[in-house]
Amino acid sequence: MKQLVVVRHAKAEGSASTDLARALTRRGHDDARRRGEQLTDFVTGTALALVSPAVRTRETFDEVNASLGLAPAHVAYPPSLYEASAHRVLQEVRAVDGEPSTIVVVGHNPSMGDLVWMLHDGTHNGAWKAYGDRGFPTSAAAVLTYDGDWFDIDPRTMRLEDYLAPSPR
Repeated sequence: MKQLVVVRHAKAEGSASTDLARALTRRGHDDARRRGEQLTDFVTGTALALVSPAVRTRETFDEVNASLGLAPAHVAYPPSLYEASAHRVLQEVRAVDGEPSTIVVVGHNPSMGDLVWMLHDGTHNGAWKAYGDRGFPTSAAAVLTYDGDWFDIDPRTMRLEDYLAPSPR
């Protein structure tokens, strides 16, 4: 069973010298740290992370990874994840070599929310209802599962097992 964990970066500052340079706010760091603590229940076995190279996604991953403990050799920062469409993110997932049981993708909206929507197999459960009610706010995470190989994943083939989002403030 393969597991894809899709994470939107946490709350970031409104401006910086460039969009790539936007850093997390204090709230963003706190939310990302909590998300990492929650994800330890899901990220098991061999895991790989694909992280957008933007500062805010790297910082989000660092906070999440404080709980997950992925080794640097199991983390990649593909430049294509910055400003990627959901289809481009799916191409990155399909291209993963080896057999990690879990891939964690940390990126941006709209691609992260669109990816969950695109991959969801149509099963209506509590996680799907929560996603439908909340959308994909900053520091949200979705856990999807698939019984097959990474290169075979197509739209509407993954089950949404869980959806995690910060409490509304």
